[in-house]
Amino acid sequence: MPRRIFLIVTMLLIGFAKAEAQNVVFDTVGNAVLSADTIVKEEKATKKTVKAQKPHNPKKATIMSALLPGLGQIYNGKWWKVPIVYAGLGGLGYLVYNNNYEYRSYLHAYEYKTGDLPDGVTLNEHEADLANRYAASQLQTYKESYRRDFEFYTILTIAWYGLQIVDACVDGHLYTYDISDDLSLNIDPYLRPVEQPIMIPQYAQVGLSLKLNF
Repeated sequence: MPRRIFLIVTMLLIGFAKAEAQNVVFDTVGNAVLSADTIVKEEKATKKTVKAQKPHNPKKATIMSALLPGLGQIYNGKWWKVPIVYAGLGGLGYLVYNNNYEYRSYLHAYEYKTGDLPDGVTLNEHEADLANRYAASQLQTYKESYRRDFEFYTILTIAWYGLQIVDACVDGHLYTYDISDDLSLNIDPYLRPVEQPIMIPQYAQVGLSLKLNF
C-alpha cells in the first residue's frame, strides 16, 4: 500500500513538473514574440521621429530661390514674402521693358532724322511721331536718357533677384533659431574643489554661478 501511494505521488509530481516546464516554455516564447514586436514598433517610431526631425537645409532653400524666385521662401515657410518678391520683379521688369522700348523708339527716330536708319527698317507710328515732333539733338538727349534708365533698372532687377536668394539663404540658416521671449537670470551657488597634491589639503572655490537664458 505505501508503495502505491509513493508511485501515485511520484507520477503527480512528474506531471506537475512537465506542465510547469511547458508553461515556462510558452511564457518564454510569448515574451520573445512580444519583445520582438516591441523592438519593431520602437524602430518604426524612431524612424518616423528621425524623418519628422529631418534638419532644415539652407543650401536647398538657396538653390530653390535661384531656380525659381520665391520657392526658397516657401520652403522656409515664409509664404508672405512671395508676393513681395514677385511685386518687385514685376515692377522692375516693367520699367526695364518700358525704358528699353522708348530707347529703341528714340534711336530709330534719331537715325531717321540723321539719315542713318538701316535698310529694311521702317518707323512705326510712335517712332514717326517722335521724328516729327523733335529735332535730332533732342532725340539724341532722350535716347541717352532712356538708355541710362534701362541699364539702371536692369541692374536693380538683377540685384532684387539676388536679394531674394540671399533672403532665402538667411531664413534657411535662421529656421531652427529659437527666439524666445523668456529672458531670465538664474543665480546658483558654485562650489568646485581645487586639485592639489595628495599631501596638501584640498580647498574649495566658493562663489555664484550666473545663467542668462534668452
